[in-house]
Amino acid sequence: MKFSCDKISLLNAVNKVIKGVTPRTTLPILQGILLTAKDNKLVMYSTDMEIGIECKVDAEIVEEGSIVVSSKVFSDLVRKLPENTIYFTTDQDYIVNIKCGLSEFTISGNSSEEFPEIPEVLKEITFSINQNVLKEMIKMTSFCVAQDMTRPILTGILMEISKNTINMVALDGYRMAIKKYISEDLLLKEFDDFSVVIPGTTANELVRIMEDNDDNVYVSFTGNQILFEINDTKVISKLLDGNYMNYKAVIPKDFKSIVIIEKDDLIGAIDRASLLASNKSNLIKFTFNERELIISSNSEKGKMSERVNIDIEGNLIEIAFNSRYLLEALRVIDSEKIKMNMINSINPMIITPVEDDDYLYMVLPVKLNG
Repeated sequence: MKFSCDKISLLNAVNKVIKGVTPRTTLPILQGILLTAKDNKLVMYSTDMEIGIECKVDAEIVEEGSIVVSSKVFSDLVRKLPENTIYFTTDQDYIVNIKCGLSEFTISGNSSEEFPEIPEVLKEITFSINQNVLKEMIKMTSFCVAQDMTRPILTGILMEISKNTINMVALDGYRMAIKKYISEDLLLKEFDDFSVVIPGTTANELVRIMEDNDDNVYVSFTGNQILFEINDTKVISKLLDGNYMNYKAVIPKDFKSIVIIEKDDLIGAIDRASLLASNKSNLIKFTFNERELIISSNSEKGKMSERVNIDIEGNLIEIAFNSRYLLEALRVIDSEKIKMNMINSINPMIITPVEDDDYLYMVLPVKLNG
């Protein structure tokens, strides 16, 4: 194999594909990146057998071929080479010679025959979505996926797709986030509504790969696989099997207390209260009066309280929460004011932006002693 390519283009691709490499595996070959030179493209691919990432880079191919290189060695090397054309040559003993400017390296590789093949996604169903929109939807839900494997289906994000709407839902038994997107165009022109569950790890890697622009992401499904295509990058992942819970059935209604509050004021007060909250539950207490919300915490570290102005309708209550669960949700909401909807001190609270109704966050309170 013999080819050359631009350092900046190669580095951008390496930074994406390396996210598919797992540091912990029983198959050492999976700690490498598959390089394939063909048709004036260098194709790089990595996988942990659950998710695969493929990137293509324009290259001048002198001799086609493929090889597997250490992801760490290769990425570190490319990162530190000068900004110039990089020349690659491999021999029959899987030795890779790399030249760039006045620098020259020789590293060991492995046969590509041992590396898993890039899976073929047949694209039975395909739609496109602006990548900034998709990135926002994932960020506003993925922090709620379950972290343990007691219920594997909850380690993923439910994606519900209809003719012109996408819902993303994540929950872990303590909290739930729902983000809705309504498209001006038809998403599904020839197919009925359907839903899939995307692994949370896949969704988070996708966020790291997507750029901040309005390019479309093409999303395709076949069987138990999903494919995301972003320009010359592909992310292929297995979908989670199983039935997602009926999340709509657990959303409370008939609220007794409705509070409107400045989001940044609330974040600041909760952040400060969390400094003295107990390490175990991060417990902070909300006490509502007719004009103010008193946020307090009390632990062996000390105690604090802070008052925040509010508008409230309904009952005045006391309720407690895990501060981390509140902060993670509030920090992804792009709204100056938020609405808190409550029934009492033991039922879940619903948080929504005041300006729109495309996001809902539900969180269970912590039981107050006494």
